[in-house]
Amino acid sequence: EDMGGEMKAFYYTMGQYDFVAVGEWPSTEVVMTFLFALGKLGNVRTETLVAIPAEDAAKLIAKVP
Repeated sequence: EDMGGEMKAFYYTMGQYDFVAVGEWPSTEVVMTFLFALGKLGNVRTETLVAIPAEDAAKLIAKVP
């Protein structure tokens, strides 16, 4: 939160990953800075996904020629 982000949800998972966290950040640069700081600790590996709401995706799809 100090960097302007917000954790929306956090889940314990079974399988390849132990946890899934869903957050919202003001920019890619902010989330990358956070992930670099987290990775610097040495005990966490991350994988990021960018998600957009289905309504926004539909608008983009409508523009496809």
